[in-house]
Amino acid sequence: MSRFTHAWRWLALVVDAAMIPASIALAARVPGTRTWVGWLVTAWLFALLAVTWRAGASLIVSMRRALGDRTAAQSMIDRADPGGAAARTLIGVFAYRQLLKNLVLKDLKLKYRGSVFGFLWSLVNPLLMILVYAAAFTFILRVRAEGFVFFLLLGVLAWTFFANSASMSTGAIVDSAGLVKSAVFPRAIMPVATVFFNLAQYMLTVIVFLPLMLVIYRVVPATPMVLFPVFLALQVVFTIGIALMLATGTTFFRDIRHFLEIALSVMFWTTPIVYQVKTLPEFARAGVMLSPLSPFVVAYQGMFVERQWPDQSTWILATLYAVAALAGGLWLFVACEDRFAEHL
Repeated sequence: MSRFTHAWRWLALVVDAAMIPASIALAARVPGTRTWVGWLVTAWLFALLAVTWRAGASLIVSMRRALGDRTAAQSMIDRADPGGAAARTLIGVFAYRQLLKNLVLKDLKLKYRGSVFGFLWSLVNPLLMILVYAAAFTFILRVRAEGFVFFLLLGVLAWTFFANSASMSTGAIVDSAGLVKSAVFPRAIMPVATVFFNLAQYMLTVIVFLPLMLVIYRVVPATPMVLFPVFLALQVVFTIGIALMLATGTTFFRDIRHFLEIALSVMFWTTPIVYQVKTLPEFARAGVMLSPLSPFVVAYQGMFVERQWPDQSTWILATLYAVAALAGGLWLFVACEDRFAEHL
C-alpha cells in the first residue's frame, strides 16, 4: 500500500467521523430547520455529505492513478476498476473535446435548419412562459412585488436549461444506438453534449434578456453579479451528473422518460421560481431550499434582483449537489457502460 493510499484512508476515517456534527451545523444554517423537519433535514444533509465525500474522494484517487499512468494510451483498460475507469472517462471526454464541440454544433444547426427566424425561436418559449406567469401572478393573484418579472425570468431560464437538458439526456444513448455500436469513443460525451447544447441556448437567451431586464427595471450593476459564472458552472456540473444518471437509467428502463415528466412537474413547484423562499412558512423553507435546483435559482435571484451575496448555506448546498451529482453520475455511467449495447 502506497503512502498516499494509507494517508488517504486515515483522512477518510477522520472525515467520516466529522460528518454528523458537520451535518447538524449545516442544517442549522438552512431556514426552517428549527421545527419538526429539522431531523429530516439533518439526515438528508448527512447522507448528501457522505455521498459527496466518498464519491469525490474516490474520484480524486482514481484521477491521480490515471494521470500517473504515462502509458495509459497504450495499455489495456481494466474495466473491473470502476474508479480508474471514471477518471479515464473524464480524461477521455476532454481528449475528445473536438467531437463534443461538433456534436453540439450539429444539434444547433439541425434545430435551426430551414428556419427563417433561426435562433429567435429559442426566445419564444421562455418569453411565453414569463408572460403567462407574469400575467397570472400580477393580474389574477395580484402579486405586487417589485421587479417580479425579472425575478421570474431568472428562475424560468435556469429551470428551462436544466429541464431541457434532463429530458434530452434520457435519449442520449438509446436514440444513438447505431453510433454507440459502431464507433469507439467515450460514451459519456453523448449526454454531456446534450447539456452543452442546452447551455449554448441558455447563454444566447441570457445575453438577450438579462441586459434588457437590467435596463427596464433600472437595476444598477452590483459586485455580487460577478458570481453568476461561478454558480452557472456549478449548475452545469450538477446537470451533467444528472444527465449521466438519466442516460444510463433510460438505457435499461425506458419508463424513466415518463417518470421524469412527473418528477420535473413536482420539482418545478418545489423550486422557488414563482415565489420567494422568505414568503413561505418556516417549516416549509428547509424543504424548498433542499430541492436540488433551489440553491442555484436562489443565488441568481439574490445577486441580480436583491444585489446580495449568496449566503453560506446556498454556497454549500450548490457545491454539494454539483459534486455529488457528477461523482454519482460518473460512477453509475461507468459501472453500466459495458452493457449498453446489450439493451439497444
